[in-house]
Amino acid sequence: MTVLQAILIAILYYLANSPWPFGGLGNYAILYRPMVSGLVVGIILGDPVTGTIVGSTINLMYIGFISAGGSMPADMSLAGILGTAVAITSGIDAEAAVAFAVPLGLLGALVWVGRLTLDSFFVRVADKYVEEGKPEKVWIANILLPQILLFFMTTIPCFLAAYYGTAYVKGFIDSLSGKFLGILSTVGGMLPAVGIGMMLLAIYKGRARIFFFLGFFASAYLGLGILPLALIFFCVTLLMMISEGDLDVAKRVESQEGVEAVTYKYLTKKDLRKSWWNWMYYFQSCYNYERMQGVGFLHAMTYVIKRLYHDDPEQRKAAMRRHVQFFNTENATGSAVIGLVAAMEEQNKESGNIGDEAFTSIKTGLMGPLAGVGDTLWQGVMIPLLISIFVGLSKDGNVAMPIVYSILFYILYYGFGYWLLKLSYKKGSEAILEMMESGIFKKVVVGAGYLGCAVMGGLVSNFVNLSCKVEFQQTAETVFSLQRDFFDALLPGLLALLLTLGCYKLLKKGWATYWVLLLLVAIGVIGGLAGVI
Repeated sequence: MTVLQAILIAILYYLANSPWPFGGLGNYAILYRPMVSGLVVGIILGDPVTGTIVGSTINLMYIGFISAGGSMPADMSLAGILGTAVAITSGIDAEAAVAFAVPLGLLGALVWVGRLTLDSFFVRVADKYVEEGKPEKVWIANILLPQILLFFMTTIPCFLAAYYGTAYVKGFIDSLSGKFLGILSTVGGMLPAVGIGMMLLAIYKGRARIFFFLGFFASAYLGLGILPLALIFFCVTLLMMISEGDLDVAKRVESQEGVEAVTYKYLTKKDLRKSWWNWMYYFQSCYNYERMQGVGFLHAMTYVIKRLYHDDPEQRKAAMRRHVQFFNTENATGSAVIGLVAAMEEQNKESGNIGDEAFTSIKTGLMGPLAGVGDTLWQGVMIPLLISIFVGLSKDGNVAMPIVYSILFYILYYGFGYWLLKLSYKKGSEAILEMMESGIFKKVVVGAGYLGCAVMGGLVSNFVNLSCKVEFQQTAETVFSLQRDFFDALLPGLLALLLTLGCYKLLKKGWATYWVLLLLVAIGVIGGLAGVI
């Protein structure tokens, strides 16, 4: 690996954690995912096909990964980026790369903790601009200073690990015997069961359980790939929900008339769009343990504040003070709060009778429920589901699939967020609460859970690898294979299914992810050395 390649890989790691180029949660769903970052690493190292294959294989380990409430149990971006770099430069297979990537992901979580801790210092800078009544300078506290810090926190260790670490790992791998690499591949083939088990925690419930086994059987017996499997079960799910009347709630959405015909009193359409764009891109640019997204929310509201209170310094300061306080919610559903608060600020400008308590009540009252809905809908269901659909072809080396996934997610996510912005600005909190109480989001999550379980079943059959090597000599000519003649005769992929359900049960009982990982590593190493698996 050249110095330039190591620098580019380090910059990629920074971008995966930054607001650029796809926005706060946009990057988290795109560049942060090994399926996408693996392709980019492959391009940097001159082998995009291998990069896509390795990145997609590593992504299976993190398919059910959820970050909520400021927690980050592992850094899948570092695991995907360095794991792919190790695989390409060392020539190891994708499964062995997973075994190398997982510890890197656990170490990378330290960057997240350090970032949230140190970003708290920039809250003081934001408070200074608040007291000076200078909304035009808030971007310094929200973007400039935190991103300079993040750049050095991510690029320096990643460069050192990429440039020196991969060379060391290559030498280490070259000195190992084939048996050790075989054990690594065995462990790597088992680890996707943990990621799928994490995903099942969110969707494996009620009738969705049946879809999980149907998806597994369809893949095991009919040989269906993930994409055709997803298309078939999407149609089944749609027909099932239509027949039961579950989609009638869509009429409630259509009844929200006038969303397109938004009227503006003091704000312009451009002001509102800029505020929303700032929110979608920079809501966690200065994420910190003290105010969480508070500085990001203030930055999003600066266009509104400047427009409404440009000639009133005291009102400008008062607005900045009430919007720099603690705030934390999901990015796209949080668009509803941006639109609603913008409308309230317009009303306050006109009447002057909306107190700070009203703004605080609205924000604190909505941020929790919206976070619950948004995290479940996007992180818990939609992102893993979309990745699951495309990961199969990506794992086969189709470099177009990570790109198609990225484009599709970006359109769906930003389209959803902008629609909520307009709805809340025009209709107010009643429309948001009515929509949440009507069960629209719940129905979508339930339907996606059916489809998601079917796809997860297909993933188990296709990508969780565990087989028994025990054989018995029956006669001079015949050998009884425990895997071929017993397990496969009962059900192809039976051991992979049992392993995945076992991981799910342990996670459901409260086992930490790293303990489940260590258990699988121990089983893989011991079983591999004994020649059993």
